[in-house]
Amino acid sequence: MKESCFIFLCFFFMSGCMPGGVSKNSKFYNPTSEVDYVLSTTYTNSVDILRVQLPKFMDKPQIVSRNKGDVHVSISEYNRWVEPLSVLCTRTLVENLNTLLPNAPVEIFVGNYSSDCRVFVDVVKLDVLWNDKVILDAWYTIKARKDQVLARCKFSDSVPLGNSYEDLVRVYSKLLGNLSKSIANSLVKHNKV
Repeated sequence: MKESCFIFLCFFFMSGCMPGGVSKNSKFYNPTSEVDYVLSTTYTNSVDILRVQLPKFMDKPQIVSRNKGDVHVSISEYNRWVEPLSVLCTRTLVENLNTLLPNAPVEIFVGNYSSDCRVFVDVVKLDVLWNDKVILDAWYTIKARKDQVLARCKFSDSVPLGNSYEDLVRVYSKLLGNLSKSIANSLVKHNKV
């Protein structure tokens, strides 16, 4: 009996090394800043960005997508974000806003309300449709130091998408850049701190 178990275990572990048992290597992706101009040098308020809220099924390292017209989603185990998507979106927004508003210190919120403004982003829809487009619908709220709501805005945009994960990363980066520009414009417009 011990001999049979030993042979079975050896076969089981070796099957991972055989050509049919080799697992595919994962690829990891990271959105980048697509913003390359300054919107305002006169806006100087400090801004905290709270972690972007995403639908739970999307806030994971695996890339979630679907084909146009399909009702089921695909979750890729081999094409992943380097971190959960909400973390990457938050970091990209901070980087973009620091470029758009270079004299306004923009940081990720770390638990104290010492900044002049706080920005909350709630993504309602982030739909990846291969060979069609990526749709982003979100609400963002800008609050002053005493929790006064300065702005509550809806953001909706879509960008054409091809059929590669590299193209998807480019599209995410573009959408986050467009969202960042909208937030920066609202910060400048509602500069009442």
